[in-house]
Amino acid sequence: MTYMFDNIKAFDDAYEIIKNNIRKINDFEYVSVYDAFGRICHDDIYSVNNLPLFSRSQVDGYAVITSDLQNADREHPVTLELAGQTYIGNPPVNHPGNGKCMKVPTGAAIPVGADAMVPFEDAAINGNMVTFNAPVDKFNEISNAGLDVMRGERLAEKFKMLDERDISVIAATGQNVIKVFRKINIGIIPTGDELIRPGENYVEGKIFESNSLAIYQALKKYNSFNVKIYDIVRDSYEELKKVINASVTENDVTITIGSTSAGEMDYVYKIIGEYKPGILFHGVRVKPGKPVLFAKAGERDIFGLPGFPVSSIMLLYTMVLPNIFSMVNYNFKNYSVNAIAGEPFDLHRGNTDILLLKLVRHKGSYFAYQVRGNSGSISRIMRANGFSTHNSVTGTLQKGDGINVNLFDPHIPEILIAGQYLPDMEFMPYDLKINSIFAEFTYNDIRESMLNNEADVYISNYNEDLYNENYDKITFLKNYGLYFNKKDYKYLAVLYKDSGLFNICHDYIEGSNIILLDRPGMIPDYVFNKRCDAGISYSDYSEMYKIPFEPLGRIRFNVYINKTGNYYKILFDFFNSIKDKN
Repeated sequence: MTYMFDNIKAFDDAYEIIKNNIRKINDFEYVSVYDAFGRICHDDIYSVNNLPLFSRSQVDGYAVITSDLQNADREHPVTLELAGQTYIGNPPVNHPGNGKCMKVPTGAAIPVGADAMVPFEDAAINGNMVTFNAPVDKFNEISNAGLDVMRGERLAEKFKMLDERDISVIAATGQNVIKVFRKINIGIIPTGDELIRPGENYVEGKIFESNSLAIYQALKKYNSFNVKIYDIVRDSYEELKKVINASVTENDVTITIGSTSAGEMDYVYKIIGEYKPGILFHGVRVKPGKPVLFAKAGERDIFGLPGFPVSSIMLLYTMVLPNIFSMVNYNFKNYSVNAIAGEPFDLHRGNTDILLLKLVRHKGSYFAYQVRGNSGSISRIMRANGFSTHNSVTGTLQKGDGINVNLFDPHIPEILIAGQYLPDMEFMPYDLKINSIFAEFTYNDIRESMLNNEADVYISNYNEDLYNENYDKITFLKNYGLYFNKKDYKYLAVLYKDSGLFNICHDYIEGSNIILLDRPGMIPDYVFNKRCDAGISYSDYSEMYKIPFEPLGRIRFNVYINKTGNYYKILFDFFNSIKDKN
């Protein structure tokens, strides 16, 4: 049995251990073309017919023999007898020969013996005689059989994941079943006494279990997997062992969530360590996600993921999912773009950092900004539109450095709003909101960035004015005050030190135990749920929480809108409209 965190691996080394030891599956099955989307080809797929299947017309027109029209011009037109017509879906008929033509609709078979089509609009008909004023090239407006795809041509390579384009072409050649790798069976086991299912009555101290749901949905996107979530397993050695044994027996891959760390009740790694060959590594130098493990029970593979939401889902994307696909030799890659760090990033030297990022497309380039928070902050995933895996040597990623970003969503916003958070941004129209990101900047960050004309909007609640001729300014005055559940507070929640509001509230902070929070809406929530005695935030939330609120003053927000930006007018109109609500 491997001991807890014995010989912690570098991320790349751990990845290689999985890659070199994960089971390879060669089992196959035949599926209908109607069920083939997202399946992986077991063999190369070849066409069994030509495409087009027959020579067909690309226009509504007349089927002719080109030699009849070789001398035609406006001074010497050629007149041919209309000798009949064909119909879509009917077998090809014989062309009657020189001196004659036939009507043929778009998509119908070319009469045997004809070698060109002339569109109706390029000819004139009078009774059963048709006049032509110009010659045509051989095969004019004809799709010849096999012009698109030849019989025996390879349509899809082995190990390719089939999409709607592949399936359309394969079906067009007449094939109705495809040989694919069988689906990989995956079991997900959430663990922990603290967990309850969404929809159950909340009990103080419990947590609504969402990790398994996130991982389940991430895997269910792929039609190559059968995925099953087991019921929540309590922190009981016997119960955990029973369910893990069941999953290992029933599935190719088992993914456990939680109970991989060093706690007294963390049994998962102890149980997995009893299998043979057992745990291949436990502990990786990665942030977040250090307690991750990989093990084998015979040929079956086991991933033990940490219980924190960000840790588990990010390890799924970066370490687990690509290696599960490698079981059938599919080279899974996230869609990624090369971006520029829009701000400095503090990294963990000697570790691999999995960074959740906000990406914006600005002036023809992509810029990446941090989504701040810890690995237990599940909303960080929702606020990010990409992530990056970065091996840290120096401990810092400097502003302007290149960074490769994997995308959650191919839609990349084009509006950058930077500075201090203004609650009124919640009123932003949907089309504007989905096309913008907000990045937290300090006063000095704003000043430097504004000189370089980097953002569409800057928001500052510091007293100093940041005049810049390229920006229009709109000023807001926001009420702030003390939310409290006891007046003689010992624990006070406030915004982070570079928030502007922190500096204004210095007298109230002195002598208190301070809880720094990222967003102003979190502060009344902390007070309401008695995670602290009091907190200082904006008055916007007083109606929502219905807790005592004592006004302390007003703080000025200056909103600077880039006059040279593509979205100047819509942004100016929005901020100007909400100014009247304050």
